[in-house]
Amino acid sequence: MNNTETSTKKKYPRHTEKVMKGNFAAAEAAKLCKAGFIPAYPITPQTTIVEELADKVGRGEMDAAYVNMDSEHSVFAAAMGSALAGERVFTATSGQGLFYAHEVLHAIAHFRLPMVVCNVGRPSIPWNIWSDQSDSLSQRDTGWIQFYGESSQEVLDTVIQSYILSEKLEIPVFVVLDAFYQSHTSENVWIPDQDLVNEFLPPKKLKGTEINPDKPIAIGGLVQPEHYGKFNYDYWIDINRVENLTNQIGEEFYQKFGRKYQAVEAININKDTKIILVTISSITTTAKGVIQNHPEVGVLKIRLFHPFPKNSILEALKDVANDTLLVAIERNFMGDKVGAIMQELREAFYGERYFKMLDVFTGQGGKDVPPITIEKIIYKAKNNPEDVIWIDME
Repeated sequence: MNNTETSTKKKYPRHTEKVMKGNFAAAEAAKLCKAGFIPAYPITPQTTIVEELADKVGRGEMDAAYVNMDSEHSVFAAAMGSALAGERVFTATSGQGLFYAHEVLHAIAHFRLPMVVCNVGRPSIPWNIWSDQSDSLSQRDTGWIQFYGESSQEVLDTVIQSYILSEKLEIPVFVVLDAFYQSHTSENVWIPDQDLVNEFLPPKKLKGTEINPDKPIAIGGLVQPEHYGKFNYDYWIDINRVENLTNQIGEEFYQKFGRKYQAVEAININKDTKIILVTISSITTTAKGVIQNHPEVGVLKIRLFHPFPKNSILEALKDVANDTLLVAIERNFMGDKVGAIMQELREAFYGERYFKMLDVFTGQGGKDVPPITIEKIIYKAKNNPEDVIWIDME
């Protein structure tokens, strides 16, 4: 038996347990989902995703067209063309690569092209390749759905679920993982058997509007003002379906695979909770461990970030008192007074409920957020609750 596989009784039937890094879990998910077109350009720290996919195609493990492109802008342009032709598309990017593709991201979303892309989060300037969420969060207004995975297992599982969501709504999806903390750290990952994924994710259905050389059509022509709003209205209708569909697909995934995912996850949130740490991605795992020593502190993990899951958050907090303190932990700096999580929380609660909220900046540029940092955040929230706090700046 391979030394990366376990011989213990299987926790999940029709799965194989392996030790793998988050980037390899993302590549494995693309294989399981039978992505048929992979445009690629390397950029740290996502490079090993596309390298592993190149190996899988080269070894004959994937029936896919793998194309080396000359830039990330070209990657997403090729992804757009392939999706227009009806192919199931996957690629990966990071940091400056994502910024360079910004123009094409708008086109992919508003042409209503389904695809799934992994972004390995890293910042921009000053130049840095370590973990940060500023790159993906800066793309909130391009129209892409955004999920943030806490673990390599969640990244793999979310890619599978995202194809269901993306192809149902015809809206593209980013699955975001933290640079190095997830992308290059090895974890135990349960890999579902191919036939199990096939039962959950059927082949991509063609609509009849795809590019067809025998039936030429024009795409991307000038839209007059009297018609433009209708495109946006149709998009608005479907983007408002994302939260409920995320929860529905998560429940269906649980029934088939045994692992449950929703738009948000509430940990130790009840009528006795006094402080709630609001987190996304890998910081969540550290926070979950720390609050075991603080029974009055809960964690609200945001998995679906865009569109922001307002209804799920209100439901998760329905039993907490109005004097409960919400503390947003930001691994991003968007050039504003507060971070992206706080911005979204304020909008979500406006007109619904009032909570005192603190914004905490920590971990930017990949600086570690160990348990002691979470302890400091809890201490500051209890004893010196400033509206905005920067932690570990020494």
